[in-house]
Amino acid sequence: MDAQTLISRCKAGERQALHLLYEQYRPRLLCICRQYAKGDNVSEDLLHDAFVIILTSLDQLRNDDKLESWMETIVRNVGYHYKMHQEKEQAALHQVAVDSQGITGTGMMPDFEQLQKLVAQLPAGYQQIFRLSVFEGLSHQEIGCLLGIAPHTSSSQLSHAKRMLEILIKQSWVLILLLIAIPTAVWKLLEVPDAVGDLKPAKDHSRQQKPQPEPVIETLHDKPVYASVSKRPSPHPIRYQTEAVILPDSIPFIMKEHIDTLTEITQVHQEESQADTLIFQHQPILPSDDAPHFTTKTSSKSPSWNIQLAYYGQTGQSDKYMAAANIGHQSFASASNSFIPTNYSFSNWIDYSWSLNNAFPTEEITAETRSLMNIAAQNAMINHGEMVAQHTHQLPFNIQLTLSRQLTSRLSIETGFSYTQMKSTVTIGSTTAYIQERQRLHYLGIPLRLGWQWYNKAHLSLYSSTGIMLELPIRSTLNIKHVANDIVTFGKETTLDVPSQWSTSFGIGIQYDVTPHLGIYIEPSLQYFFHDGSDLKSYRTEHPLNITLPLGIRFHW
Repeated sequence: MDAQTLISRCKAGERQALHLLYEQYRPRLLCICRQYAKGDNVSEDLLHDAFVIILTSLDQLRNDDKLESWMETIVRNVGYHYKMHQEKEQAALHQVAVDSQGITGTGMMPDFEQLQKLVAQLPAGYQQIFRLSVFEGLSHQEIGCLLGIAPHTSSSQLSHAKRMLEILIKQSWVLILLLIAIPTAVWKLLEVPDAVGDLKPAKDHSRQQKPQPEPVIETLHDKPVYASVSKRPSPHPIRYQTEAVILPDSIPFIMKEHIDTLTEITQVHQEESQADTLIFQHQPILPSDDAPHFTTKTSSKSPSWNIQLAYYGQTGQSDKYMAAANIGHQSFASASNSFIPTNYSFSNWIDYSWSLNNAFPTEEITAETRSLMNIAAQNAMINHGEMVAQHTHQLPFNIQLTLSRQLTSRLSIETGFSYTQMKSTVTIGSTTAYIQERQRLHYLGIPLRLGWQWYNKAHLSLYSSTGIMLELPIRSTLNIKHVANDIVTFGKETTLDVPSQWSTSFGIGIQYDVTPHLGIYIEPSLQYFFHDGSDLKSYRTEHPLNITLPLGIRFHW
């Protein structure tokens, strides 16, 4: 089939001709798409988009002989617009990551493809507004008109989407850091250093076989000569080192002219001063060639036990931000919200106020329900009833008391107890009518860490540590307060069901010994908290990766 007939049949809308056109030019056009996109899947998508334009624009083809070049031009235009859009999207994502996390370079955050995957993990509503605002450059007024929402809602949801993206970015590269730091630390910890005081065979500088010495025949004249080294006998016997072989050139020979100056000691005097008397033999001690020569390596013995008391200071400041809010079945731990379906929530005060007033008969309205009705009615008349909450998460307070033991001169293991307190406040509503929730979480933790000493000289030592910690909740409370026109209309306190918390850490510390048994230390650490699976919001859920500055004292013996 010639090109003109094929084009005529395609213009007529014949499916067989359209399929034939696609299969005939697909290989050539796909090669062009691969110049603009990475991966076959993206190239296929570009080719599909280009063919949609081609098939819907065949009527605009004036010269049938230039069909191939015309199609290539369309494909190149589609690829060019895709590449420009990708560059714009990449720059926007990079800027969002820099602004939200304070990163100065690309080395500490995922690449563009990973950032795209992180954006895809955002909730559908947040993701849609994020793409329209960041990628398409639309204003909140334009987004509001397009989606039928208030501009303030678009602004708050974009802010919340950026915060969620910040958390996802931290979680992505902290795993990379841990995968690098932990295996490196474990490899260093498993290295077995030379034991202190171990005996090492001396190097044999000569491999020549030494001649065997002739046996020495002892005669009657070869008597030992005694030399007294102190005037008084010692109450303690002299202990000799029997493990090392004494080299022959380390024993002085007593020459004949020196014997005249020595006094031959009688047997009685010998028994009285035997404890502090050295015996010199005329016959030298010659070691065997088979016996290895040893040298002794001496070093100071490190303390075996340590007790640490530390305050874990936190870098940064208290978290405070505004975000879109909603009221659901379990909001405010209120029985008044039991009428709300489990999988449904209100995001507007107007709808919530209307539902409260129609959900309960007058005789069943409690003090809590009446307070909620009053607050909902006042907020329904502000900002079109938009629900916005202010979140405040204070820096955690943490102290630890731990006990460590030296396994080798460098390796140590540490465990003990940790106490942590976290406070958070969520206020939903306006300045005149609002509901405030104060959350207090208390944890008792059990850390388990391995330490490695890199440097120890005089009073200063440098070390690193890595490990995990399990924190168990011991008391968790939620204090709820309703305020309308500066008057507290309702209040109560309830307990929270909080799961356990796992975390991992890696730190490098420096210690200065004030006395032989007391030192002060600081240990900057990188700590990551895994998600506990609950819906509770705290400083750790907003900042799962923390930089802590433990400062404490260490008693060792």
